[in-house]
Amino acid sequence: MLAGLLFGGMGAGTFTIVSLGIMASFIIADLGITRAELGLVIGVDTLFAAAVSPFAGRAADRLGGRRALVALFLLAALAWTVYGLAAVYALMFVGALFGGIADASCNPATNLVIAEAIPPGRRGVITGIKQSGVQAGIFLGGITLPSLAVAFGWRPTYFITTSVPLVAAVLAWRLVPETRFETTARHRGPSEPMPASIRWLAAYGVLFGFAGAVVLLIPLYVEEALGLDARIGGIAAGAIGLVAVGGRIWWARLAERTSRFVESLWAMTPLGVLGGLAFLFAESTTTWLIWLGALLLGMSTSSWNSVGMLAVMNEAGPQATGRASGIVVSGFLVGFGLGPPIFGAAVDATDTYTPMWIASIAAAAAAGLLVAVWRRSRRLAVSSA
Repeated sequence: MLAGLLFGGMGAGTFTIVSLGIMASFIIADLGITRAELGLVIGVDTLFAAAVSPFAGRAADRLGGRRALVALFLLAALAWTVYGLAAVYALMFVGALFGGIADASCNPATNLVIAEAIPPGRRGVITGIKQSGVQAGIFLGGITLPSLAVAFGWRPTYFITTSVPLVAAVLAWRLVPETRFETTARHRGPSEPMPASIRWLAAYGVLFGFAGAVVLLIPLYVEEALGLDARIGGIAAGAIGLVAVGGRIWWARLAERTSRFVESLWAMTPLGVLGGLAFLFAESTTTWLIWLGALLLGMSTSSWNSVGMLAVMNEAGPQATGRASGIVVSGFLVGFGLGPPIFGAAVDATDTYTPMWIASIAAAAAAGLLVAVWRRSRRLAVSSA
């Protein structure tokens, strides 16, 4: 049950952003906005999450895992409710602010529960499971939300989904053990520096987050550039999530078993490059390449978080897991948040998705170069010690 609630916590916190991509065509048509304007809402949600992530991490450390998890579910429900009530474009930004806090809270809250309750050596699989909640949400949302929106409208669809985090909040309060530290004095002080690896992980998150932000516009790409049905676009985004459910568990288990976190992060970068290339060439060759692209992106840009969060727990320790998670997630969300408005503006300006895919491919390649430098610095540090 603990794994299921952590799984749901990650899905609820991040789905406040993901749902906007899945529902993009319905929201754009109903509110009369452009792709760039919807991308701006997504960007505000994500960049606000990036800004508050360090604070959310410290708040989680003070609240303890159970209280932080309950707060996460309630924030997600609030964000979805505001989206459903948004009769005008401006109100979407209100929902985005609540969604940003929920997104900022999901990794610190769930990581802290694991760090408090699960000993090292047994965290890999449960971390992979809980991180795969993000992708399971993408998959389930991708295959259900467009159909529900067609049948009932996109606003009632948001109200229907709000019931899920509300039920989860009650279950979390009743079932998650209270394992918070007795006193905040045991936590690492705010002035004490984080390990250098946390900064490297945050930088990697910026680049790979930007590369992976294309998943939010894939439904529109499939519908507009490839001329396929909107539901196929949702399924394509959902397929990435489905692959990443297994990918996150597999990568986390491999990284913990081998203790080679950096090497695992590096191995994902060429897969991200190839996934972007598959989607890029799907428009000029065959649309079947989107399924190859979904496989590759699901195993790379959509899976790195499980290894990254596992590395955070191991590097920072339970006394500072929330704070360190906030720093790394902040970096990731900066990249992930910048992507949609930049991509949307590029598509509006050029009437093609090619610049979006080129930018995503370049960011994935840059992440690979970053890890190569990181690995070299680690070797030099060990040799000089």
